[in-house]
Amino acid sequence: MLKGAGLGVVEHGKWRTHNRNTHGNWGPANGVMIHHTGPYTSEKEMVELCRTGYQDLPGPLCHGVIDRSGTIHLVGYGRCNHAGMGDTDVLLAVIAEKKTLPRDNEADTDGNRHFYGFECISTGSHPWPAAQLDAMARAAAAICRVHGWNEHSVIGHKEWRPGKPDPGGIDMDDFRARVARHLKDGGRPKPDPKPKPRPKPKPGPTPKYAAYPGKQFFRDGRSSPVISAMAKRLIAEGCDSYDTPPGQVWNDAHRRSYAAYQIKRGHHGVDADGIPGPETWADLRVPHRAGAPQPNPTTPDQEHDPMPQALADIAERTVATYLQSLLGLMAASSTTDMVSLPVWQAAAVSAIPAALSALKSTLGTALGRPGTASWLPVKRDPATPKH
Repeated sequence: MLKGAGLGVVEHGKWRTHNRNTHGNWGPANGVMIHHTGPYTSEKEMVELCRTGYQDLPGPLCHGVIDRSGTIHLVGYGRCNHAGMGDTDVLLAVIAEKKTLPRDNEADTDGNRHFYGFECISTGSHPWPAAQLDAMARAAAAICRVHGWNEHSVIGHKEWRPGKPDPGGIDMDDFRARVARHLKDGGRPKPDPKPKPRPKPKPGPTPKYAAYPGKQFFRDGRSSPVISAMAKRLIAEGCDSYDTPPGQVWNDAHRRSYAAYQIKRGHHGVDADGIPGPETWADLRVPHRAGAPQPNPTTPDQEHDPMPQALADIAERTVATYLQSLLGLMAASSTTDMVSLPVWQAAAVSAIPAALSALKSTLGTALGRPGTASWLPVKRDPATPKH
């Protein structure tokens, strides 16, 4: 049902039988209730808390948790501790699908029996990512579609129980309008319209895109221009889970937004973890220029024609060592020997081992330990093509 609505779904444990049915009835179900979680340390820990609950309120605390990338984590089915006691008049209005809800001023009806519940990860005060809001509305619409309900069967916790503020920052009438649009269009994301035929352009340079840098590239703290270019492409694809303008340092907001893109491309569960893979990276088409390394004004360009410089370096060290050894041997001899040809010949031969040793050392540094010799190419950004 949820996957059919184009949503990314992760199933946790035996969620189909994880419930509180032994502590009260489940059903008849009459609507969908939207919550926000409040402060949290991490999305993973919040999903687990909603699954297991805590001492004063055992889990599951909802049927599904919707994270900020729009992924839905299924944690329970049946009676869940999410709605608590609420207003009977509100329940009757939901059953009748009235456009206007009465004010919730009583807590005299068991809501856990009558409502599906979605906990949406948010403090309630921060902006809601577009991908998360879209998933919330699609999930609510999917359940309404199965039961034959309309958008007026969807309410917020703050409309059910006196004193509850969630979901904070969301106008529920606007949210129900979102649900109505998804009910009208069938719930599936609309495919990109086929472009109109255009005249064939004249042959030109083939566009180049950033090469896939590998999963290890995308770790917390990694800084690269290709990451900010990726973010621009994600936003252009409608996968915006950023609270603030994205930068070039990899963080959780980038992961959430990429997870939303993976979901859009039809991936679910571990395949929508927010870490770029080669298939979706190729589809995203991040411009390769964004990954070009910044030139270092204090370092000369050493990438062109490196071998002549290497050979000169080897020759210079070898000759310098030879001459140093030769002069050292002659300086150690007596003054009269300084004009003796045989002494010079002997010193010249004796200096050869030192020169060979210097040659071996220089070759070892240049060829045996990549990255330490000055003539080797500078380190490249993994996302930048070599050509």
